[in-house]
Amino acid sequence: MKLNSGRLWLRIATYGSLAVVLLLVLIRALIYWQFDEAAVRGALTHALNDTGRAVHIDGRITPSVFPYPGIDIEKVSISEPGKPAVFARVELLRVSLAWMPLLFGNREIKAVELYGPSASITRGLDGQLNISDLFQRRSPGAYSIKLDQLRIREGTLLLSDQPTHTDKRLSSISLDADDLRSTASVSAGAILDDDKRPVRLALNTPLAIQDDQVSLPQLEAVAISNIQGLGETKLSVTGQYKLNFASLQATGSDVTVSFSSDRPSSEVKLALPQINASLHELAMPSGSLSAKLIYARSQYQLQAQLENLKLSEGGLYADKLDGEFNWLAGSTKVNVKLNAPFSLAGMNQLLMQPLKLTSTIATPALPRGKLVTSMEGSLDGDIDEPRFNLRVAGKLDGSDVSATLSQYGLIKPRHEATLTIGKLDLNRYLPESQGDPVAIFQNTNEIPLDWLDFFDLNGKVAIGELAMGRFRINHISSNVRINPRALELDQMSADIYDGRLQGDASLSRRDVPRLQVKQTLQGMKIRPLLVDLFNFGRLDGKGNGKIDISADGKSFADLRNTLSGDAAFSLNNGALTGIDLVAALKNLPAELKEWNSAAQNDQKTTFSTLSTSFKLDKGIARNQDLKLASQLVNVNGGGKIDLKQSIVDYTMDVQANPQEFAQLKGVNVPLKITGPINAPVYALDFNAMVKGKKTEGEKKQALKQQLQKQITTILP
Repeated sequence: MKLNSGRLWLRIATYGSLAVVLLLVLIRALIYWQFDEAAVRGALTHALNDTGRAVHIDGRITPSVFPYPGIDIEKVSISEPGKPAVFARVELLRVSLAWMPLLFGNREIKAVELYGPSASITRGLDGQLNISDLFQRRSPGAYSIKLDQLRIREGTLLLSDQPTHTDKRLSSISLDADDLRSTASVSAGAILDDDKRPVRLALNTPLAIQDDQVSLPQLEAVAISNIQGLGETKLSVTGQYKLNFASLQATGSDVTVSFSSDRPSSEVKLALPQINASLHELAMPSGSLSAKLIYARSQYQLQAQLENLKLSEGGLYADKLDGEFNWLAGSTKVNVKLNAPFSLAGMNQLLMQPLKLTSTIATPALPRGKLVTSMEGSLDGDIDEPRFNLRVAGKLDGSDVSATLSQYGLIKPRHEATLTIGKLDLNRYLPESQGDPVAIFQNTNEIPLDWLDFFDLNGKVAIGELAMGRFRINHISSNVRINPRALELDQMSADIYDGRLQGDASLSRRDVPRLQVKQTLQGMKIRPLLVDLFNFGRLDGKGNGKIDISADGKSFADLRNTLSGDAAFSLNNGALTGIDLVAALKNLPAELKEWNSAAQNDQKTTFSTLSTSFKLDKGIARNQDLKLASQLVNVNGGGKIDLKQSIVDYTMDVQANPQEFAQLKGVNVPLKITGPINAPVYALDFNAMVKGKKTEGEKKQALKQQLQKQITTILP
């Protein structure tokens, strides 16, 4: 018969198919011949008798042929040791046997598949696991186990830790392990159930099993979750691990634990060169911690070295944490170096004591230097709330400083603080002045307020002595509130200009910032106050005052131009510089012609009392109740001071005291003060002399009579 004959190939195909069918029938017959359901059921039921556990099979046991010979066992359950309570259950257990050993009558388990398994693992109050008995060596019986493949689908695991009263549930567990008899490849996944935020778990690693030891030479584990306020978070663990199931010990090397979040963007990394673990403790000789957080316009960075870390049911501890923390907010940088033991009891109670801190603050507001503090104290807190408390004391540029700070929350923290400083000289850090110092309300630079974005703080501040520009302020005390919307100073008090200041002040952050000030001044020298605020130095004296003002503007000059409100002062034993009214009255009439002249710095009019009140409106101060009294002269008057233009327009009525100058009785000198605040012109008020006269002739005649009257009164 020819090889290319169709009949030949038809016969070959037919006989070949029959041979395959016969082979399958023989194999199936062989398997069924070797399979004894009763024997299998009995062997499994008594397999764990030595542990006190009972095995129940409530379903069928059936043999299978393809792809490997084996048996399927339905509804298998295992009890707790010596108890009827169910420890584990599996809906379907599929056991596959190796072909060749089976042909010679040996039952060698090659693969195991579990569908719908569930188990409960508990650590008791004595620290023992309820599965420790399952790791004991036992005789394989009629079956030898040379597992090469393991599959788990839709598993559930309940974890209970009685010492810490913690319960967790893993669901949707899947596992694939191949080539277990050599270097296996293992991948697993699960969901850690949480009512608020389920966590997705995944694991990939090579795996090698030798006797009681399991090696994981390149483990990669990931946990992913969505946390409110953080967005998607990711926790990953990598490293090399060895587990000994006989001693229940584990070791690891080159371990890295990483955490990241989306909102805000954060990264945390813990590198551990070596770890040693038991059921009771995880010990790490050293570790390196790095962290980075970006939130709004701030960046937070941490680098730290840890020594002798220990993790147990009591918490996490380190003999020493030596690190550096940086906070970057725009152009402002805060650097903190810290050194302390570290304790996290119960994984929620933080304590670092004794704590050593060295902090450096660099900001464009202090361009010539940095604020440096060295302090010691403690840091404690509760991670669950979360809440942190810092208590420190030390030196700020050589001066005593102490502070307490409480933080509530992590993502948008709220702070409560107290700060006490002995002495602070900001002139060492402020821009070096060019020429004469500029008064505060003449400064046209925009007031920086963007730093308010980084604070939500309530607190108290006390400063023994503060030097800033011309200011020298002592014994400052105030309640402080800082948030992105406002800076508020309540119950503020200070010793300033040899007097006492008390009141409130606030700066509201709007499209155009708004300043509000309510202050009471007692025993204060008025001249240095007016010089520092408005560069006006022609009024001297000591007394009391009260101000209630508001202003709107982006610079101090803008605030000056919009000042509105009320201000009142009463001074004692002072002087009005620029003119000597007493000398002028004494020398009448010879001096009358000289009353129209610029102010003279070497002349002054002393007084025993001076009182006045102002009504401010958009940078213009008006008043009509100026009263100056001295032993020799009395002055009444009113007018306005234009702070925007720095000019004065005042009318005053000068009268000599008749008890001192009998010849000046009845003499009233109307005085006009006009011009720049720092260089006003003093002149006779001729308008007052001709008041009520209409024609030019009438005015000249009235002026002549008024002057003649004044002169006649004075001459003998």
